[in-house]
Amino acid sequence: MKNMTVWLTAFALASALPAGTAAAASMEITAAIQTSLDKTIASASQSQARTIRSLYSEFLSLQKQDQDWESTIDSLHDRNKDTASTISKKLKEIDAAKISKLEADIKQTRERYEPLLSRCTSLNKQIEAARALKSKSLNTFLNIQVAALKIPVQLARADIAAKVKAHQAAKDKVSQASKKIRSRLTELDPMNSQIKAKQGAIRTTQSSLSPLWSAFKQAAKKTDTNGVQSSLASMVTLARQINEENQKIFKLETTISETLASIQSQMP
Repeated sequence: MKNMTVWLTAFALASALPAGTAAAASMEITAAIQTSLDKTIASASQSQARTIRSLYSEFLSLQKQDQDWESTIDSLHDRNKDTASTISKKLKEIDAAKISKLEADIKQTRERYEPLLSRCTSLNKQIEAARALKSKSLNTFLNIQVAALKIPVQLARADIAAKVKAHQAAKDKVSQASKKIRSRLTELDPMNSQIKAKQGAIRTTQSSLSPLWSAFKQAAKKTDTNGVQSSLASMVTLARQINEENQKIFKLETTISETLASIQSQMP
């Protein structure tokens, strides 16, 4: 079950908090920024003003989409993590009651036949001792008793062997089922790796947004129409990239969800 624990750990790590949350909060449009932007737009030509408004509107929309994606992805990932934990728990419980009962049957059967088997062992030792004493009469007497126990002993040993075999068969069945499920779970490893890679890409892109945001604010304060337009255009490009990565992460989480549901449906 160690492999399952390792997989669950990797699964949890693949869902680190989205990179955009902190950065989005730091790019909040304050009243002061809005006032500076309004003044900049007012000083721009009609054509440039339309462009700036369009870029600004798109950037705000992309920010909202980013937040929505984060919420959706977080919820889906949490469900996937819960499902994976449920699968892990059920893996440990596959036929557990049946195996426990079979183990108890073996113990009870051995205890039931213990006096008979001990008696047979004791008689055989006595026969060896009688041979050493060269006592034919005692040897004959003991052999008669052993012969009388032969069939009961054979039946007892066969009964014990049958129960041991049934127990081993049940354990083998569980082992095969667990192996099959763990094999299916490894199908998720590449997807979890892709999710982590895309989260890293989002963090990198988000870090590139920070200096652009600073440049945008400075340009707005200075009523620099070209600076505002240039900064917004670059910010929109990066925001689009972030949302594209979020969409890919969502698709991966959806595939993981479908795979986990399939695994659950196939569990004994």
